[in-house]
Amino acid sequence: MFNYSFFVGIDVSKALIDISYYLNGDVIYLGQYGNSKKDFQLIFDDLSNLTSCPIDHWFVCFENTGAYSKDLFYWLIAQGVPCREENALKISLSLGLRRGKNDKIDSQDICNYAFEKRDKIQPSEAPNSMIIKLKCLLSRRDLLVKHRTALKVSLKEQKSSLEDYFYSELEETNVEMIKYYDKQIKALEDSIQQVIKSDPAAAKNNKLLQSIVGIAKVTSAFLIATTNNFKSFTDSRKYACYCGIAPFSKSSGIKKGKSKVNHMANKKMKSLLSNGAISAIVHDPEISLYFKRKIKEGKDEGVVYNAVKNKLIHRAFAVIRRQTPYVQMMKYA
Repeated sequence: MFNYSFFVGIDVSKALIDISYYLNGDVIYLGQYGNSKKDFQLIFDDLSNLTSCPIDHWFVCFENTGAYSKDLFYWLIAQGVPCREENALKISLSLGLRRGKNDKIDSQDICNYAFEKRDKIQPSEAPNSMIIKLKCLLSRRDLLVKHRTALKVSLKEQKSSLEDYFYSELEETNVEMIKYYDKQIKALEDSIQQVIKSDPAAAKNNKLLQSIVGIAKVTSAFLIATTNNFKSFTDSRKYACYCGIAPFSKSSGIKKGKSKVNHMANKKMKSLLSNGAISAIVHDPEISLYFKRKIKEGKDEGVVYNAVKNKLIHRAFAVIRRQTPYVQMMKYA
């Protein structure tokens, strides 16, 4: 049973936030405020004048808008106000068909969502400083990797339309820039490992994860970051769903469709697991044998690859649960 008496919905943008609250069966629009810490205190004071219930009986809900909603999230946590930083798509899908939208309506819809889900919705927990730093570094690494890839690909595509001497000049510059990115990415990866080592529990989990063939340093760091060091996710099946590798059935009446994965997923983790699966098939005798057997049985190659990704996730959660390294049962002759 929910313990909340005062529901607030907030629409967050870069510079402004809109507030609505639930009172006596109606959603009432409070107004628009700035998105800064000094404005948060003003919002808190205005809301306090509307209700006599203690702040631990409030429930504030807002969409996760990345960097724009983080200051509000951490401020509310610091004040002891229960709050939910909800997935924007989840709120949008719950609203059904709508014609038109604006910030005022969005805040009212979010407030309605929080009230309607009051029996099931749970407050978000702020990650510790290690996870915050880790996510920041991983995001930065992703950005540099994308820039490096763009440099590697773009010039090759223009080669046929450029004169040889001119292409050589550009290629020389390209090589220097790629070396620079390589150096920066390596420095970031070292910083990522240092941040993980600063937390004993995360450092141990990092070592355990890397005992699994197919899970290297970067994949391990992303696993720790996206699971909040395995506190936000404790079920491997739920995490597989989050990564977009859990198959769902498609059937209606007598029509039975093929089970397929859903496109709503953490695409970065899915990509890392794809690379890990390829590595595991090559270097892990047990998975290699499994892959060959399933292909021989006539299974679709993509389906088998997906099954290998699931195996990696289940192994990751198993070693964390047991707190012991993964032990290979088979060895190459």
